[in-house]
Amino acid sequence: MKKLRKINIPKNVSNEKIRDYMISNNFVYEGTLDSVFKAIMGGCLLYLGDIISKLTGLDKDFIIKNFKEQNVEHKIANALERKKVSDFIFKLPGFIINLECNRGYWDGLIERNDAYFGKLKGELLSKGEEYSKKIKVIQINFDIFDNFEECLGKENISKFYMKNNENIIETKTSEKIHIDMMKSYNKYLNGEELTKLDKELVILMLDDYLEIKKLAKGDDELMEVADKLYELTDNIDNIGLYDPEKRRKEEEALKIEYHSKIAEEKGIEQGIEQGIEQGIEQGIEQGIKTGANNEKKSIAKNLLNIGMPIKDIVKATGLSKKQITMLM
Repeated sequence: MKKLRKINIPKNVSNEKIRDYMISNNFVYEGTLDSVFKAIMGGCLLYLGDIISKLTGLDKDFIIKNFKEQNVEHKIANALERKKVSDFIFKLPGFIINLECNRGYWDGLIERNDAYFGKLKGELLSKGEEYSKKIKVIQINFDIFDNFEECLGKENISKFYMKNNENIIETKTSEKIHIDMMKSYNKYLNGEELTKLDKELVILMLDDYLEIKKLAKGDDELMEVADKLYELTDNIDNIGLYDPEKRRKEEEALKIEYHSKIAEEKGIEQGIEQGIEQGIEQGIEQGIKTGANNEKKSIAKNLLNIGMPIKDIVKATGLSKKQITMLM
């Protein structure tokens, strides 16, 4: 993951002074920040049309002419499901395109983005099977890591489809694209020659306005992004967007949540296995300790079904007699 630039933004001063300090130090918000990424993709159509055309093969003018931004908050299927919010979604005739900016890799990232992708497909199916067949869903992942380097080859783009073992694509209505932004960024740092796509990726990763202007000079699409970054930074209402510590904590919370869920599922599974090997009573006690507390009632119900006395279920699960009888 790219390291954040160190700059001592003043604290306990007015927003105007923070803004003035940033501008005077040629510091602008980085384009990979969630809010900035959305503002660029929704407000720089020349840039969006050009980069999406390069990644998907769709005509640039077709993208610009038909672009329609969508709500990024997916519908909740049931009361237990948490909200899912994508980074950016837009619609074209026959296409829904989901953009995700992934600032670092962590176990569960791909699964989370798959959930977003699945939501889009599911919402299309809810409108009818024939309708869903006419719409292609494309998810484009802007990755600030190189975990897919082995399958990228010389290019920093990799496209994923559902295929069988004979390499036959299951459906043409789904496509996922991963872009290794670090490959372009490292080329920039090493002073290597950059392609237009390299520049379009690198400009999202810079926060020095002088560097950005130099990179964008003479290019309409890149200048559009440079102007947007300056506009966002100069806007007093946007003060606070740059909060690296808060962002790190949010990303860490996602990782902890994912690993906690995996640990809980493993605990329940291990408890059941131990119950089979060590005997019902001993196994259930261990399962309760290593699994989740909300599984107690489910376990008690299973024990009732196999005829275990209520007093023994009370001892095994820790539930009260009243709680257990309510399960009968």
